[in-house]
Amino acid sequence: MVGGDLAGRLPLFNPDVENDEGSWSETVREFRALAERAEGVIIATPEYAHGPAGVTKNAIDWLVGSGGLVGRPTLLVSASPGQAGGMRAHAPLMPTLTLLGAVLVDCVVVSRAGSRTNARGEYTDPSVVERMRLAVAELEEALGYAAVRRAHGPLVGA
Repeated sequence: MVGGDLAGRLPLFNPDVENDEGSWSETVREFRALAERAEGVIIATPEYAHGPAGVTKNAIDWLVGSGGLVGRPTLLVSASPGQAGGMRAHAPLMPTLTLLGAVLVDCVVVSRAGSRTNARGEYTDPSVVERMRLAVAELEEALGYAAVRRAHGPLVGA
């Protein structure tokens, strides 16, 4: 989890300082630079109070003016002990990510997460494992397409 540690250490986003790089913490600089270097993004967030975790939204807010998500294939993943599986965490993120130019390739939600893992927190339910395998394969395909597009421009008919 490359950016996860940084995301948790970001200060609260303040639009008044977004354009004043001199007032940014080193964590903000590092996080934005990491996003700009990334070829793709996986956002794994829990559902909290029927929405994404505050740290997730805060991290995305710090990327608004950076261009760090433009054209990046992005996979959303959530798990929840409830029936929605984190779906309500994804819903408010999708419009913001689209606005920021992220290319949403898939969403994976896992309901009743606790009953689908072993004591180490690893998923043991074959349907969850297969769903994640398919999502990662789609992300890999999108990363390959993005690399070709960067090298040669848009593909005809794409």
